Amino acid sequence: MQGMGKPGVNYGHLQWGTPIDLHFYFPGYADGGISGDVENTGMPISLYQRMPQLPSFNPSTQKVPRLRIPEAILEGKTEGYPWNGKTIEGQFQKFSYPAAGHAPIRMLYKYGGASIGTMSETNRYVKAYRSENLEFVVNQSIWFEGEAKFADVILPACTQFERWDISEFGGTGGYALHGQTQMNHRIVLMQHKCIEPLGESKSDYQIFLELANRLGLGAYFSEGMNEIDWVKRLFDASDLPQHISWPEFLKKGYFVVPAPSEARRDPPALRWFYEGRKKDVPEPHPLPGDYGKQYLEGLQTQSGKFEFECSSLKRFDPDDPERPPIVKYLPSWEGLQTKGLVERYPLQMISPHSRFSYHTLSDGKECAANDIEEHRVRIDGYYYWVMRINSADAKARGIKQHDLVKAFNDRGAVVCAAQLTERLPRGTVHSYESSAVYDPMGEPGNSVDRGGCINQLTPKRSIAAKVSGTAVNSCLVEIERWDGSGKLRSAAGA
Repeated sequence: MQGMGKPGVNYGHLQWGTPIDLHFYFPGYADGGISGDVENTGMPISLYQRMPQLPSFNPSTQKVPRLRIPEAILEGKTEGYPWNGKTIEGQFQKFSYPAAGHAPIRMLYKYGGASIGTMSETNRYVKAYRSENLEFVVNQSIWFEGEAKFADVILPACTQFERWDISEFGGTGGYALHGQTQMNHRIVLMQHKCIEPLGESKSDYQIFLELANRLGLGAYFSEGMNEIDWVKRLFDASDLPQHISWPEFLKKGYFVVPAPSEARRDPPALRWFYEGRKKDVPEPHPLPGDYGKQYLEGLQTQSGKFEFECSSLKRFDPDDPERPPIVKYLPSWEGLQTKGLVERYPLQMISPHSRFSYHTLSDGKECAANDIEEHRVRIDGYYYWVMRINSADAKARGIKQHDLVKAFNDRGAVVCAAQLTERLPRGTVHSYESSAVYDPMGEPGNSVDRGGCINQLTPKRSIAAKVSGTAVNSCLVEIERWDGSGKLRSAAGA
């Protein structure tokens, strides 16, 4: 690996690296915003120094991995491993639910996201919502979709057209570094409030403020400011005032951060390593505690070298069969080689992110994406999710273009519109994850869904036992023409 960083040598995927100004500061995705949370966001790294505010702390230290929320509710226990951006070994600090001295989950406040469309084996979530162990559910939503129908109380939130906000396109600060380099330019956006919130809906900020008022904490939460005041405060905390005035930014609605001159561009990512110098690229990681030798010397590994055998995994659990210190091929626990399962479910379903929607954003809701036949197909007045299937596999099952089919396994069943293709090999089917529509044909959690929530079919297990990451990209299924019933399994009892 002596070529790491050498001019003309590249080991990446050429996805990131646009020569934009990474020194221009604007708070990103998880940098804290108006939360005041200096423990669970990226706020203390940069934003808190620029925009001091009243700090907030969560009095509960109890954690539940999102993937294991159903088990926490239905079984009363679960465990996991955290994502940790501060130190490499932070990911090995196992936590368990219930935590000592803490109460079990009795109420769920659901704000944003849609687990039924995006998590795995999601009939688990449906059953958790309907469990007597969960006494009360609040759902703060813009749309009546996904899990909103399981709530005891719905707090209607307004859309982005009905509130003020400010953001940067592609800014992943606090969660990941320099996501803007996937773009051609850095662009900061002023989100203008176009109309007043419709109906009884309110902005997220207003909902939280009114709840805080009822708890006697309204002044502490708001610090005496409304939404546009907070937008102005974030504007002032960034580097925007060095380039554009607040009135001009309000009027224009956006600011394109100027690209630096060639002389001011950041050095190539690994040139310092090849030339034996200290790290000189504009990113804080790894933090000092992760360096085995001198700060800024060596790669982001504990040895500072290019590791074929991972030092941290070797110390943590060298015999872990699912996450060995040396990378090697591991057969999938659910694939075409899985004996005893592939005989019943002979098709490998792959389910990546959609080209047309982002998770549940821009799906359902009578939006324009519904009219894209690669996304949904309108049949008898209903928009069905698309399942791509090899023409030979379809012919063997008597399936024609745009027939309604049922994809199923032991976890559930989903109705889709068949799209015949030669772009998939035999034995493989393809459907995007992230349907915003959950539409069971019978008892929720125990019947066929015609909304398109493919993740009802994917396995609930994590990537590895000592990792909390989801494993939702593939699973085994069978597909047959849909007979119109809401039964989960085929007549043959597959």
